[in-house]
Amino acid sequence: MKKIPLVYIIVLNYNGHRDTIRCIKSLNCISYSNFRIVIVDNLSTDNSRDKIISYLKNYKIKFNFYNSPELAIKSKNKKHIISIIQSQFNGGYGFGNNIGLKHSIENNADYMLIINNDTIVEPEFLEPMVNSCENNQNIGIASGKICYLNAPDIIWFNGGKFTPTLAKVVHYDYNEKNIGQTSIKPISFITGCMWLLPRKIVKEVGLINEEYFMYLEDLEYCQRVLNKGFTLKVFSESIIYHKVGSTTGGKHSSLSVFYRTKNMNKYLLNYIVLPSKIIAIIMFNMSTIIQIIKSTKLFLLKDYCQAILSLIREDSAS
Repeated sequence: MKKIPLVYIIVLNYNGHRDTIRCIKSLNCISYSNFRIVIVDNLSTDNSRDKIISYLKNYKIKFNFYNSPELAIKSKNKKHIISIIQSQFNGGYGFGNNIGLKHSIENNADYMLIINNDTIVEPEFLEPMVNSCENNQNIGIASGKICYLNAPDIIWFNGGKFTPTLAKVVHYDYNEKNIGQTSIKPISFITGCMWLLPRKIVKEVGLINEEYFMYLEDLEYCQRVLNKGFTLKVFSESIIYHKVGSTTGGKHSSLSVFYRTKNMNKYLLNYIVLPSKIIAIIMFNMSTIIQIIKSTKLFLLKDYCQAILSLIREDSAS
């Protein structure tokens, strides 16, 4: 009988216990039989961790708890399906998910599924991705069709691409009604909302770049995977639902403007070659300023300027 690959599902929580608990409920109903759930709390300030633990205790769901990443990474999890790892500080998306990746690898995971805490999944979402990766060793990242949680028949992501000269990420089938579209276009970007990573990819490509803190770390990691000669694949029968923008307040928030501005410019400087680099930087920054003006939230121009200054300071220090 063929061994069913072990999948570690990593869910990062920061001040989002309600979303995380709903995600846990959803994951506990999946049809895939060989999985573990790792909840990494990125030092929440709203008592999220204790509320998640209280939920698990109330429903008599057994779990492991690790008070530090160091304990979790070294630990061998042989007992319970769910583990909770307490981070000692909030180091952002990459930092938190890397804790889960290290713990998963230490526990001999065949695959690691990184998934946003503000998602729920269809029961059979995992099998198409795992089975395809088992049959195609060249897949670096697998994902699925992501629809809106509050509009489940509308597609948010079904594969994507990055256009360097425009410095723009495009989601295929964005805001289209889901009528069974399959992802057949070439893919150069997969949103970090859901990644299935084979163990060998993390070993060969490395961990997520923690310098990005939030936003664009998924684009940067996809580029590193592609640079190693692997492919990105989206399996449209793997469906999940995403509460878009719930963590950072949406596209026109201070956090979003700051980190998108800083990290896109960082990415363009590091990964795009001349002369496309100059064109891309001009296009991105002009577009960002125009969008802020159109939004009438002119206070965001301060966040934009702070992002540019922060990047300049980092470059000067390095």
